[in-house]
Formats: sequence, structure tokens, C-alpha cells
Amino acid sequence: MNFEIITLNNSNFVINLEKIINKKVIKFDSDIFADSEICIKWQNLSFIKKQIFIVHQFSFETKSINDQIIELLLLSDLAKKMGAEKIFVILPYYPYSRHDKSFDKKLNGPVFLFDKLFKACGIDEIITFELHNSLVKNNFLVKTQEVNLINFGVDFFNKNKNIVFDDINVCFLSPDQGRAESIKQIAQFAGVDFAYVKKERIKKDFAVSRELIGDVKNKNVIIIDDIIDTGNTAIGACEIAMNNGAKQVLGFFAHAVLSKDCIKKLNDSKFKHIFITDTVLTEGKLSLTDKITQTTLAYELGDFLKKNYFNY
Repeated sequence: MNFEIITLNNSNFVINLEKIINKKVIKFDSDIFADSEICIKWQNLSFIKKQIFIVHQFSFETKSINDQIIELLLLSDLAKKMGAEKIFVILPYYPYSRHDKSFDKKLNGPVFLFDKLFKACGIDEIITFELHNSLVKNNFLVKTQEVNLINFGVDFFNKNKNIVFDDINVCFLSPDQGRAESIKQIAQFAGVDFAYVKKERIKKDFAVSRELIGDVKNKNVIIIDDIIDTGNTAIGACEIAMNNGAKQVLGFFAHAVLSKDCIKKLNDSKFKHIFITDTVLTEGKLSLTDKITQTTLAYELGDFLKKNYFNY
């Protein structure tokens, strides 16, 4: 395959990806005009007859996610104008993935609007990690490949369980019913117990955990979820587990949005430790806590790309 990889990011994720695929990633820059409009700085390159892979990580600190989506659209459009034969976008975190329905649940949500925009600017295929609802990709206009993290989660657990726990009496806990089935599969693969929390959402960005389904007494509990945002759901599940006799509680989250005062709340919580991946740019947030350890998915992505796209 005659391909190039381009990005607006200069993150450790991109650096690690370069190493595993043994190819230099081309960096583009964006700029903002005085009126707040965005432009991508042109580079004197030709992408004629080339397959272009765009790596686009989101940050929830430096710019609004909406501005970063515009940057992606502009970069994709520019790559097309530079002659790209086909455009693949690597979105470690898919924006608006939780918004597949309107707030009243009666209409399709904005995630489908962004799918239309991705299609309109010339994107042919998207590769992403762990969608909030895997079924949404079946209705996307842009072909979307999802890298499921079940195997990664099981491997991570098996490699670290002797370090994290002084015994292996472990229970995986889903903090709500929405992810319960996928977490149950992970628990079965790992050969550990499973439980979940029934949750009632009373308003946006805030959820109250209500009831524990399963037994966590005297067990090392690992709360697993795709996204940790404000932290309210995870912390509520942690409190319920501890109140029901859990020995200790850890967390594993794929997408660490960590918005608002999430870090402070996690520091004050009963979590012993939390593991996250680097799908989202965390900027300097992790320096504010010693409770969080980040692991990279760049090698997982690199292996996936080599096997399915690069043929080496």
C-alpha cells in the first residue's frame, strides 16, 4: 500500500505509533484567525495516488471539541485537495458517541450528523476504539471499524493482577446496565466474578447509582467502563461496592475525558487506583493525581493497522 500518515497532534500516542509501524508521521499545524475561524497550514506535498491515514486525538482542555472536529474536517478536505486517493481517519475516541439519541430519546442524535459531515469532506473509512454503543456504526454513512478492547482488557488484567492485588478473588463491576453485557464477557474471558450497578439518571452530567446486582463482599473489585467523564457514575459505583463489603476498588476506563473537577473527585474517592488509556489527550491533568496510571493503545492500533491495512 502506498500510504502516508498525517496528524495535527504531537502526542506520545503518535510517537509510539511511529515506532511500531516504522514510518514517520507527517505533522500539520492549525491556526486561528482573529475572528475565531480555523485554518490548516498548507504543506508543499503531493498525496496523488496515496492512501492517507489521519490520526486525530481529542483534548478536552485546550480547545472545544467542536473546534477540533472542524480541524479534522478541514484537514480531511485538504488531504483530498492534495490528491489523496482514499482517506482513513483514526479516531481513538469518537466524538459525540454518547449522543446517538436526542435527549427525549425520540430522534436520532447528533453523532449521525457528524457522520454525514465526515462523509461530505471526503473521509472513506474511520477506525476507532470502543464505541459507546457499537450498534450505531451499522447506520453510519462512513464505514467504521471498531477496535474492541475486550482482549486488551483481559491481557492487561492478567499481566497486572499479581502487582495490583494481594489475592486473586476478583470481581469485575459494570457501573451501569448499559455496559453490563460487554463487561460480563470480559469477566468470563478473564475467569472472574461479575456484578453491575442499576443506575437512575436524573439530569445530564449527573447520575445516581442505586442498586448493586451481584456479590462483591471481600472481593477485589475492578470497575470497567468505556468513558470516565465527570466521574460521578464511577465514584457512585465505587461507593456502592465499598458499602457492600468490597475489599478494595480499582477502575479501568478506555476513554479518560476527565472533565470539570473529575480529578479532584477521584482523589477524594474510595478508589485505590485507576487505569486509563491514551485515546484522549489528558494534557497536564495526570500530574494532579497519583491515583491514575495511563497505558498506551498505540501498539494495539499499530498491530491492527499492520494486519488489516498495511500487510506487514
